[in-house]
Order: sequence, then structure tokens, then C-alpha cells
Amino acid sequence: MYKRLRQTVTSSVRQLRQKGSFAQNFAITFSGTAAVAVLGFAVTPIMSRLYSPQSYGLFAVFNAIVSNVSLFSTLGYAPAFLLPRQRKRFLALVQLTVLLNVAALLLMTLAFWLLHEPLLRWLNAEALGTWFYVIPFAVFVFNLNVVMSAWYLRTKAFRKRAGIDVATAVAGRSLTLGVGWLANGPVGGLLLGDLFAKLTMFGSMLFSGLHRQLGELRRPFSWVRIWAVAWEYREYPFFVMPTAYLNNLAGQLPIFFLTTGFGAGAVGLYAFSTSLLELPLNLIGNAVAPVFLQKATETYQQEPERLKQICLDLYNKLFYLGLLPFGVITVFGDWIFGFVFGAKWEQAGLFTGYLGYYYVFKLASYATSPVYAVLHRQRLALLGTGLLVLVRTASLLLGSHLHNLNLGMLLFGVSSLVVTFLVDMNIMHLLKLPVLRLAARSVGLVLATLALLWGVRLGLDAI
Repeated sequence: MYKRLRQTVTSSVRQLRQKGSFAQNFAITFSGTAAVAVLGFAVTPIMSRLYSPQSYGLFAVFNAIVSNVSLFSTLGYAPAFLLPRQRKRFLALVQLTVLLNVAALLLMTLAFWLLHEPLLRWLNAEALGTWFYVIPFAVFVFNLNVVMSAWYLRTKAFRKRAGIDVATAVAGRSLTLGVGWLANGPVGGLLLGDLFAKLTMFGSMLFSGLHRQLGELRRPFSWVRIWAVAWEYREYPFFVMPTAYLNNLAGQLPIFFLTTGFGAGAVGLYAFSTSLLELPLNLIGNAVAPVFLQKATETYQQEPERLKQICLDLYNKLFYLGLLPFGVITVFGDWIFGFVFGAKWEQAGLFTGYLGYYYVFKLASYATSPVYAVLHRQRLALLGTGLLVLVRTASLLLGSHLHNLNLGMLLFGVSSLVVTFLVDMNIMHLLKLPVLRLAARSVGLVLATLALLWGVRLGLDAI
């Protein structure tokens, strides 16, 4: 046993030292996301006392509008940056995406100028005030960051990207805390900090090396080549973009339902709870996702028979990693939030409990979600996401109809868990893995962990 452990440690160290290896790239990316997550955890108790649930609710509405508009404005071409093998075709894809972004900025500016009142009513965003008119610019900067992030991923510049993520988080959080302290927590503090973080990321990525390559975007410019890559990767606007939009919509459904049915305060509670659930998820997921997408694409192109094994290994590791932490959040969420963030956020703790075990499977899905794209089965991804939107909508509609916020969020969490689990098992089936055995083991471990933790809670209640 000692010999086997020594061999495992030696092999891991060797992989970490190997330049460009999956282990080294993951370690570099993880270090950046870990620093960002630690910063987020550290400042959240302070921010929860500076900003109210209403401010968090309006901030969530603003970001929901930005993220939805940004997806349509570039037609979802950025995730395809890894695929072209020829440099000229890659540059043509970048040119296409940037042109779409500029056109979207001009159209949005014109629309917001001519149709601002109907848009405000339609988006239910009157409470944002003048911040509503910042949306076109925020979308434009966000899209440029997406383009440059995909470029960094293609060139495997993981070390630079990790440093940029940390600098961005420090800049945005510092401004948010400063404005919150000086101005008693207006929504503008959250929005200003977020916009400043986006601009910091843009400047950092641009002047960390990409600015030297901008000349390439002008020299081989060819409308024929741009049209050719637009057609070659047409599955992205037809399938990948709708899937990404539905994923966005699936996460933002509570924002729109709770705004109309229960007010900005309820939206703020939901947004606050999910922002904390996303911190550990992003800690692992944002480190794994870009590196694993690159690795899965490369493996399928060179050794396709190995794809199922690397997916299964990563799925198991992520599932085991999230099982206990998210289990604790599920069972003790209301206690934790009430103690750490104050009594006004205790309801947000209940929301994390309803969503906790969904996030176990959401974390594990970072090992399966790239498979649809790698195998060119984007239609299945679209169907799965459509089903997720459907069951979440039904859950929230029932909660709104019965005027029962807790019931709506409970059904939202349970239905999300079931659909995400079924999608993961479908991908395992595509990889020709033993689905029934994997499903039985996953369900059994979740139930056993829940039983153990609830036993601990009931025992503490009895003391």
C-alpha cells in the first residue's frame, strides 16, 4: 500500500512538473480561482451588512439582462475558437465575433435611445434608473472579454489568465466595498464594482500579450473567409447559442418570477444564496472547465478511445469532492447564513438548502458537459437544457400560483437536480459506460450522506 501511494505521489508530481500537461494547467488555473474564491468568502460577510437584499435583487436583474443580450449579440461563436487548426481560419472566426459585437453595440445604443420607455417596462427594469442605459456598453465589454478569454484558452496561457482573474476580483471587490461603505449600500455600488472589474479584465488581458497579435486581425481580413467559417461553424448559432441561452434562462428564471411575484427583496435573497453556492463551484469548475475542454478536444482528435475514461475519472472526483460540502449546506444552510451574515439573510440560507444537492451534480457535470460539443451532439444538449427550463418554469409557476415562495424554490431545486442527473447519465450512455451502476452508486451516496447529516442536525436540535 505504501509503495502504491508513493507511486501515485511520484506520478502526480511528475505530471505537475511536465510543461503544458493537464495536471500543470489545472494547478495553475486552480490557484487563480482559489484566490478569487477566498477573496469572495472573505468579503461576503462585510458586503451582506453593507448592501440590502433589494440592492442584490436589482444587481441580479441588471446582470441577467446583460448576460442574455450578450449571448445573442455574438451568436455563440466564441466557444468554437479551439476548433480551427489553421491560424487563418481561427483569426477569421475572431473577426466574425468582433464584427458581430460592434454591430450589436450600435443596434443596442439606437434601440435604447429610441425605445427606452417600452424597453424599461418590458424588461421590468424601471428601478435601475440611469444604470439601464449602461447595458449596451456593459454587453460590449463583456463580449470582448469572452473573445479574449477564448483566445487565451486556445494558446494555453493559463498562468497569465490566473493572474488576471485575481487582479480583476481585487479591483471589483475593493470598489464595491468602498462605495457601499461611503454611500450606505446603494445598488450603484454593486454595479459600479462589477463594471470596473470587467474593464480591469479587458485591459489586463489586452496588454498581457494579445495587443501584439492584433495586427494579425487586420492583415488577413477576407469577407470570403469570414463567411466560410460562419457557415462551417453554423451549429454554434443554431444549437450551441440556444443551448447557452436556455442555460442562462434556466438559472435566471427565479429572478424574473420572483421580481413580479414576490419583489426585489426575494430576488436578492435568491441571488445572494446562489452567489455563495457558485463560489466553491467556480473554485473547482472554472479551473477544470477550460483545461478539460481543451484536453477532451485534443484526446478525441488523437486518441478517441481514451475519452470515456478521462471523463469518468473526472466525474467521480468532482462528485466525491462536492458530496459532503454541499450536503452540509443543504442541511445546515439556514443556521450558517443566520450566524455568518445576519438574521436578514437566514431565508437565503433556506434557499441554499433547497439547491445544495443540485450543485453536487452541477459540479460533476463539468466532466460531462464538454462531451456533447466534442462528439458534435449539440442537439442533445439543447434538448436537455430545454427540459431543464420547462421543469423549472413549472416549479416556479406552481409556487407563484400558491403564493408559497419556499415551495417554489424547493421544487426548483429538486427538479434541477433530477434533470441534471439524467443529462449526465445520457452522456455516460453516449460514452458507452455502465449507466445503471453509476446511477445507483450516485443516488445511494447522496441518500446516505443526507441521512447522516440530518441525523447530526436532529441530534443537535435535541440538545
